Formats: sequence, structure tokens, C-alpha cells
Amino acid sequence: MNEFINALACQQRNELIPEEDDFFGALIGEWNFEWVDQYDKETPRHVTGEWIFSWVLEGCAIQDVFICPSRKERKSDIQPDAEYGTTIRIYNARNRTWDIVYGCSAEMTRLEARRENEKIVLTEITNQQMKWIFSDITENSFHWQRIVWSNEEKEWKIGADLSAKRKTK
Repeated sequence: MNEFINALACQQRNELIPEEDDFFGALIGEWNFEWVDQYDKETPRHVTGEWIFSWVLEGCAIQDVFICPSRKERKSDIQPDAEYGTTIRIYNARNRTWDIVYGCSAEMTRLEARRENEKIVLTEITNQQMKWIFSDITENSFHWQRIVWSNEEKEWKIGADLSAKRKTK
């Protein structure tokens, strides 16, 4: 198994990715987060989780592991829709975007990422009615949202909010 991990993981971005297209490099590392959803309820749900990002595939891609609730919390905070998933983001030099696939139990989502000002916007490519947005990225924190298009109201609605803090050693 160590040989698989050694072949997959990489310590840095491949020089084939221009620095200005390195949208996700600042996320490399381990993060704790608070997930908030169920905005349609009287009290939104708050769940703690963890998110781990790493360069992979000779530094031409970034893969993550998304765990909500966190490994520690999963033992006591049972959530019927808990996720243990992974995303792989592969740089597309042809159009200077990132091709993305997210998978977890019984779900597979394909997205494309582009930079929009200071935000990284990932758009679901099948029907383009869902976006994931990374914003306010600093060395030690970032914000993430899942927004969904509402046909009835003809507007984007927040489905989930996430505030992350870098884990300290």
C-alpha cells in the first residue's frame, strides 16, 4: 500500500501549471471545518468535519478527502447523510481550467473550476444548476458554499456553508 501512496502523492505543483492557474494550491494541507445546512428548517444544522488536500499525479492534480462529521465526531454524532468522499481536480492546460470529479457513496458529480475575481467557482457541468464556491482564502482559513439554482424563485440559493480553519500541528 505504501507504493500506491508514494506513486499517487506529490509534494508540489508541477511546473506545467502556471502559477496564476494554481487556484487550489493554497488549500494543500489539513483543515477542520464547521458545516451549516438545512436553512429551510427553524434551526440550521451545524456539523464539524475535516478536509485534507494534497498534490497528486506528479503535481498535475489536487485530490482531497472530505469527512463530515469528522472521524472523531462520527463515533458520537451520527448523521444519516454523513459523507466520506474524495474530489480530484486535474488541471486542463487547453482552456486553463480545472476538470473535477467528486465521489462518495452513491454519488458522482462532475464540475469545472474557473477563477472569478478572488473566488474559485466550480460549476456542475451536466445541468449547471449547482456551484461550489471557495472564497476568502487565506493561509489559515477559507469559506466554501454550495449554491443551487431554484427554478421556482429564479435565483441561486445557499444549500450549505462551510468555514474552515487550518489544523495546527
